[in-house]
Amino acid sequence: MKRFKGIFLSVSAALILLSFFNCFLLKEKYREKLLIDGKIGSGPGEIRWETIDYLPTGPTSFGINKKGEIFILDYLNHRVVKFDSKGNYIEDLPQGGNQNPMDIAFDSNDNIYIEYMSGDVALYDYGMGFIRILNLKPHVPPIIPKMTHLEATDRSTVLLVDPDLDQVDQIIEVDTNGNLIKIRDKFKGYIESKGGYYINNTSSGSSDMMVYNADNKAILPLKKLKAGEGIPEIIGVDSLKNLYFLIAMKKSMKDRVVKVNYRGWRKADFLIRTSPGHADVCRTVRVSPGGKVYVLDDADDKFHLWEYGP
Repeated sequence: MKRFKGIFLSVSAALILLSFFNCFLLKEKYREKLLIDGKIGSGPGEIRWETIDYLPTGPTSFGINKKGEIFILDYLNHRVVKFDSKGNYIEDLPQGGNQNPMDIAFDSNDNIYIEYMSGDVALYDYGMGFIRILNLKPHVPPIIPKMTHLEATDRSTVLLVDPDLDQVDQIIEVDTNGNLIKIRDKFKGYIESKGGYYINNTSSGSSDMMVYNADNKAILPLKKLKAGEGIPEIIGVDSLKNLYFLIAMKKSMKDRVVKVNYRGWRKADFLIRTSPGHADVCRTVRVSPGGKVYVLDDADDKFHLWEYGP
């Protein structure tokens, strides 16, 4: 009996040590995969890119739903182009000739929200059946769609979030009818994504910034991410409440992504091929609910969607 008890205790101790080793020392290895190697144009499954008034113009954003399906906002063709989780083209979803889609988000039921150049936000069901336009004008201060990005936290809350540009310094929270819930000052409760994480700024320098979780517990000083003088951008939260940061690498065409869990333990640290500062048009890096990271870029008369996964 003592012998079996000793074996049991030894195995238990080994499992505890292995768990500790995995949490604190082992990091997930993310691998790069070219998911979509697409054509530039206006045909089925193509994305239009052009230089207009000396400025590259093309897709403004893209999104990934819980099934891993990909929706790219084809700005110049006034449509949304949908692909499955393996990068296969499914269909084009026209938005009307006067509607230029700017950003896209999904709520907990995979209902779809699209923000347009006009400042309107439309709500669609999973099959892209139109539900309604969120009537923002009576309740929400004027917004500039180019200077915001859109997030849907659940079936009742939509956020228009400042993506670190100078013209907007607020987070505007509305319900799915467009009624104003709250306006937050950027660094006094900066809720970035679905998991309820926020960054609190205690001084003018980024070295004193702290990441808090939904329970208002400090989990990670930003200086631990070794981001230099810049402020890491929170690019997403997956379904397991892992948090993803984008860190600009000023001397490289590859930027870093750092993944931490809800306690602030680092789970992965890897480079991506391009970045919001380097991509010609679409400056969006997305994280899927399943924990994969996606980057959209264009080169050699094609567009590419890169997938990074463990």
